[in-house]
Amino acid sequence: MVTAILATALSLVDPMIGTEGTGSEYGGMTPMTGVPFGSMHVIPVTRTNAVGRTWFNALDKELLGFVLSRQPAIWMGEFGAVPIWLEKPLPIKSVDAHPWRTVVKAGGRTYELAALSHAAVIRSDDPTLGVALADAGSTSARTCRVSMRPIPNFRCHWAKRTAACADGRREVAVGVSLIRPENAAAAAEGAAERGLDGCADAAHAEWERFFSRVDVAAPDRVKRIFYTGLYHALLYPRKLSERGGEYYSAVDDKVHVGPGYSCFSLWDTYRSEHPLLTLIAPDYAGEMCQSLVDMYKWGGWLPIWPNPGYTGVMIGDPAAIVLSEAYVKGVKGFDAEAAFAACLKNADVPQPDDAQRTWLDVGKDEPGCPETRGGLTWYLSHGYVAYDQTVESVSRTLDYSLADASIAKFAAALGRTDEARRFAARAKNYTNLWCAAEKCFLPKTSDGKWGDPSTSTWENHPYTETNERSARWCVPHDVDGLVALMGGPDEFERELDKFFENDFYKTDTVGNSSVHGNETCHHVAYLYNRIGRYDKTCRRVHDILTRCYSDSRRGFDGNEDCGAMSSWYILSVLGIYPLDPASGEYELGSPLVDRARIDIAGRRLVITVRRSRPGSWRTVRVSFNGRELANRRIAHADLAAGGEVVFEQE
Repeated sequence: MVTAILATALSLVDPMIGTEGTGSEYGGMTPMTGVPFGSMHVIPVTRTNAVGRTWFNALDKELLGFVLSRQPAIWMGEFGAVPIWLEKPLPIKSVDAHPWRTVVKAGGRTYELAALSHAAVIRSDDPTLGVALADAGSTSARTCRVSMRPIPNFRCHWAKRTAACADGRREVAVGVSLIRPENAAAAAEGAAERGLDGCADAAHAEWERFFSRVDVAAPDRVKRIFYTGLYHALLYPRKLSERGGEYYSAVDDKVHVGPGYSCFSLWDTYRSEHPLLTLIAPDYAGEMCQSLVDMYKWGGWLPIWPNPGYTGVMIGDPAAIVLSEAYVKGVKGFDAEAAFAACLKNADVPQPDDAQRTWLDVGKDEPGCPETRGGLTWYLSHGYVAYDQTVESVSRTLDYSLADASIAKFAAALGRTDEARRFAARAKNYTNLWCAAEKCFLPKTSDGKWGDPSTSTWENHPYTETNERSARWCVPHDVDGLVALMGGPDEFERELDKFFENDFYKTDTVGNSSVHGNETCHHVAYLYNRIGRYDKTCRRVHDILTRCYSDSRRGFDGNEDCGAMSSWYILSVLGIYPLDPASGEYELGSPLVDRARIDIAGRRLVITVRRSRPGSWRTVRVSFNGRELANRRIAHADLAAGGEVVFEQE
């Protein structure tokens, strides 16, 4: 039984971390119970769902019911949720949450929750539990942050099975399907046969299968944040595949056979979530890449934020970065030629009406496909996205340059020499917006005039969740080029120091209590490595790890964003970070673990930290299998081959 399992890494997970805050500027998490990459999870409900608002917040005092939810992040809405309302709100006494099982006590009643990928079971002494939910039905409800384009065939079917327990309690099993009622009924029946304990045991085994791949020795606080972060990272993206391998694809409103993942927050997750998965779940990373390729096949374009289909949220071409990174790192299980063709189309073909659109956020800019490189016409003709033509023009230019650099590496790995050269040249387009006088990237109009960011409005803002001070660091693919633009290593270091001392720990452009609360600057601390100031990388990384993350219910600065915040913590605690994911390399920093073990596709990687005294954090030497890594970088291929990385700190 699950209740008899001894303390393990999994038992250190606290799903309540990141669930308490006002507004939307906190962890933005809910205590999700289910399985890794589940198509849905079951959650206690304390408030109604909306964009910028989750079903549960630890500040709330009353339990309203439970929900089979697919909401991936606080700033992205729900699709096809099935709520199970209580007869009346009940005052909450306690919530004991675990990934595989949650117990809620409220109003003198006890509710136990467990779930598999397509079904949830609730057991309670409440005789009215589930009575308000019909035995079968369907919903097409969506609260997604999208333009709500019609997808006529979208529908979540549910089926309910109720059974009495010997002790007078009752179990309510609810199965769901995005394809057909029969699938929902089969899921409900399977969960009912297992019962709550059986579902909890099966879910625990699934979590343990992933958690057994990683083990760390570290202070208790670090382990709680680390393993809770691992739980967060393994929730996303959601695998929608059902019986027979079928899945519903919202990009073309049809049913297909394949891995069928959704809920990719790619603009957030290409930076560290997907790099983390290439290490701890390469067997799943390939499926996820194939799912992105299939979206291109069915919908015509690579996605940016599919939930469940194109949404028009965020910018750039992050899918190209994820696909390029996976191929460069040797991830198997996806059609690389089709992936490269998809990258080429997104990079080379503007939407037919691209030049007539301003590309406002959230797909409000009808008609046409909402998910593509908005402003690509100007990027191709001018070498930058024009400020007077397209919103978020500076951030788009920087993001497209990074994506082009990634495609160049993909092309080189495929042996496509001409394409590699072409995209490597395009990756320098970021230089076209560099203003030497201001030492930052500024917007530029289609006739080459500089724009003034201070006068911008929502209708023509040039940056995406950043500003001119932090955007100037967003060139992780060409740090040497950025150093040259700034006037050399000494000036680069001075400006980087000023950024951390004056800007980093101030409230950022979207209300987070540090710049780290937003993904645009997740790589910045590691830039010091590229000018040989390894001590400053260690100092800044250590500060962020200890100041921006906690094991409290608030959790960390900024929304989790589908594992983006937690994966940064996990990698940095281990002492590695992918400054440029598609490079196939990691920067080395300041690990907080004493020792770590990661099993990567049958090979074992060990990370050992030797400290001159307790609390040391400045790395003075790193070696891999006895070979010193003087430039503080290591290749993914080396890590994946197994061996030992030794950090010496003082």
